[in-house]
Amino acid sequence: MIQVIYNPQSSMCKTALRKVLKNDLPERDEMNYVELDMGKERLIDLANECESLPLGYDKKAVVAENFYYLEKSKTKQKPQKGDVADDILNFFRKPNPDILLYILVYAEALDENGEFFKALKEGGAKVTVVNSFGADQWPVVVKNFFEKRSTKINPDAVKELITRVNNDYSAFLNEALKLVTYANGETITKAMVETLVSQPLEENMFELSNALTRGDKKKALNVYNDLKVKNTRGISLMNALVKQLTFLHQVQYLNNNGMNPQSIAKELGCSIGRANASLFSVRKMSDKCLEKAIEDLYQAELGVMTGKIDEDLAFNLFLANFSL
Repeated sequence: MIQVIYNPQSSMCKTALRKVLKNDLPERDEMNYVELDMGKERLIDLANECESLPLGYDKKAVVAENFYYLEKSKTKQKPQKGDVADDILNFFRKPNPDILLYILVYAEALDENGEFFKALKEGGAKVTVVNSFGADQWPVVVKNFFEKRSTKINPDAVKELITRVNNDYSAFLNEALKLVTYANGETITKAMVETLVSQPLEENMFELSNALTRGDKKKALNVYNDLKVKNTRGISLMNALVKQLTFLHQVQYLNNNGMNPQSIAKELGCSIGRANASLFSVRKMSDKCLEKAIEDLYQAELGVMTGKIDEDLAFNLFLANFSL
């Protein structure tokens, strides 16, 4: 039996897997249960695990996590150097019913035209998409999590926590456990959440870029320092800020070509409110300002990646040298 489980968030896939294993193979040990990270292991090693059943066991479960060969992408996923796919493809087509193979794919969609998916389909594999939680489900998920740990949480704290984890289940699990430990039996408040859980990086980047485009370097540095306290790396901020400034540059370009906010919003696939806010941000900026800032960030990132400069120093220098 083969089952494919997919969702962009690994924690969602693994939670679904635990529920399936509890029913399919409740008694597991190191002999009849094997996990392989396919980002590191070879396909031939997976095939070998699927061909061997330990003596004295009726069933064996093999988990192939991070099976990126099934991801839908613009480039064809090929086996690693020195690896071959023939044996595992043959197993996909004619699986051993005594081997329970669970394939975890961390992606939005599967490549249904690829040879791996076609082989699985031929062998009758079950494909399960793990649906992410909707807006109406998140409050229930949060409430149940804390109830199981005998911890109370205020309604406004629930709402703030949901906002800050930004639909990331892995982030929720990490932050929720941290809150349980910090609360130590007390009721979790909104203030606790605001103190312990970072805002989504996108929100911080919006605040940071707003400060820069208004010439408020002091505020921009304060935002960066707050992020450093929360262990956010400079290289991550550079990547996020490039995206934010690139969006502003697109807005600036379209505005210079006579497009109104409604047309800009339609062209860039954003809300009219964001288009208007972005137009307000770029109104005092020269045409070359954003181009230079984006190039400076790329150069700063290159310097960090090649070991020529510390990422904290690189980002501080960028903020200090930014000009409208």
